[in-house]
Amino acid sequence: MLCLASKPQIKMFDVLISEKRSFSAEKLSKLGFENVFFIDQQEAVLISADNKQALGNAVSRAYSKKQIIFVLGSNDEVNRAALENKRVSALLNPEQTRKKDFMHSRNSGLNHVLCKLASQNNIAIGISFEDITNLKGIERAERLGRIMQNIMLCRKYNTKILLASFGKNLSSCYDLRSLGFSLGMTPSQAKSSLELATKIFKKIHSKIIEA
Repeated sequence: MLCLASKPQIKMFDVLISEKRSFSAEKLSKLGFENVFFIDQQEAVLISADNKQALGNAVSRAYSKKQIIFVLGSNDEVNRAALENKRVSALLNPEQTRKKDFMHSRNSGLNHVLCKLASQNNIAIGISFEDITNLKGIERAERLGRIMQNIMLCRKYNTKILLASFGKNLSSCYDLRSLGFSLGMTPSQAKSSLELATKIFKKIHSKIIEA
């Protein structure tokens, strides 16, 4: 679902994983957002699976309910199956289950084949601001390195990126954009990553109710 702020000055968007809530136009404007969308398990769903069959079954159920489908990153089998399925809108945090990097590259959950699949099937790669900010120490450094590699792959193969809070609380558009820059996004890549949510959620429209 979405909350629509009146007369937005900056056309950037955030995505929360929570039930729909209302935000005032003043708050959205202060944070730099025009709209906020919700993965509320009703009109939009986040699927977690540990094998291809389970993922396929869950995607079919969600699609039959006309839900917008996000898939949480998992093992190689699940990540590939998600990016092969045109019913999926975005693969979120493909790197998050990785335990050990390869000798000459990061084990980031993506490669050139998967990025090409994502691009061909119009599936975005999601980056969670809230997830990153909750990490510390070595785990944070490793995840950031893997995300940076994925951003480079996405740029090379013209794969869309969706950068958003993906949590329960709104972040600032400016913090999200700064994170994108620090991870190696170009200005145009960061901008498009913060605009993409409205295209994914384009079938859902509701006006904001003042909190």
